[in-house]
Amino acid sequence: MSDNPIGIRPLSLGFADSVLESAFRVEQARKMIKPTRTACVAGSALVLLGGALIAKFVPEAREQLAISMSIVLAILVAMYSATYARHFARTAQIVALAGTYGMALAYIAVCAQLSLSSLPAVGILLFTIYTFNVYSIVPMRFPLGCIAGWGTSAVYLGYLSSIGALQGTQLAGQGAVLVMVNLCGMIASYFHERATRGEFLALRLLGQEREHSERLLLNILPANVIQELAATGKVKPARYEDASILFTDFVSFTQATSTMPADRMVAELNDIFGAFDDIAHEEGIEKIKTIGDAYMAASGLSDGAPNHAERCVRAALRMTKFMEERNRSATFKWHLRVGIHSGPVISGVVGKRKYAFDIWGDAVNIASRMESSGEAGEVNISAYTYDLIRSMFPCTYRGKVNAKGKGEIDMYFVDMEKTALAG
Repeated sequence: MSDNPIGIRPLSLGFADSVLESAFRVEQARKMIKPTRTACVAGSALVLLGGALIAKFVPEAREQLAISMSIVLAILVAMYSATYARHFARTAQIVALAGTYGMALAYIAVCAQLSLSSLPAVGILLFTIYTFNVYSIVPMRFPLGCIAGWGTSAVYLGYLSSIGALQGTQLAGQGAVLVMVNLCGMIASYFHERATRGEFLALRLLGQEREHSERLLLNILPANVIQELAATGKVKPARYEDASILFTDFVSFTQATSTMPADRMVAELNDIFGAFDDIAHEEGIEKIKTIGDAYMAASGLSDGAPNHAERCVRAALRMTKFMEERNRSATFKWHLRVGIHSGPVISGVVGKRKYAFDIWGDAVNIASRMESSGEAGEVNISAYTYDLIRSMFPCTYRGKVNAKGKGEIDMYFVDMEKTALAG
């Protein structure tokens, strides 16, 4: 966008920013459908009322009145029907402009049935109402409204002059009336469109802010949690019987970073964890948090997908491969351990001023032990996770491995080379 997206051209009232102007026209075209139908219905009622008045006060015109009114009503019906066309939104403004001229010509056809003595008084009364409706009821943008209002007035006065119904002071007087009506209509239309454009811009900026806020929240909370929090103001704890939890950390992280400048360390972690975020998103697993050099994610929390273990293993393999490729050219070599376990967990949101989404349960603790009991460059999984993915990923049984606080646990390494060949 431009530096001043709210800048409006003084005559056309178009936004200075072409992208913003295009978005406004699309939005207004969508909103024009209902008002156009309303205008057609109101116009039909006005034609019938005007016809009734003419038939009452000018009885000599009755015979020809039916034909003229049929033409007018046919135009209105055609415009009303056009609003149901598939591509009406693209041509709405042109349809509205054509409709105003069609109505004016049809009205002049009605006037042609009046006697010259009654035409000036009746004609200016009804055409004044018509002209004001062009600016107020027909939903056209300001420039087209002016073309319609002034143009149809000129056609009407030109017709009266050509048949000798208005001459001299009468022509000047009715011309002055229509000039005043058009000026008043222009003022009303001008400020109405400015207000409409201001409202559009405010809603657009509000929508962008809301979208930005939602993106930020999605970096902290899962989508279903955000929806529940927005709807109720709180989040109920949830239990998931089948989920998979992934932990990663770096071997000898403290020692490796003891001599590394702080800004370089943060930049390194940001680059790595940013890549992990992308992998997690692509594989459909939920990042939970980072703790120092540890990265925690889970699958099966929001959608209850039965392939939660497969998702975590695929993400783990991609993270491991990413680190291998990164280490080939990076100055600092990071050695990644990954552990996965599957089981029941409880999720919830804690905090009052700063919300934090977290999961708890023995499955989380075991997943952490899978990581700490693993080896650099390997994806270490528990027997339960292995049972869920054994048909999809070749694995090597490690035997029973002692896990701190959990005793001996059956563990497996996912065979990345065989997986790559099978993939």
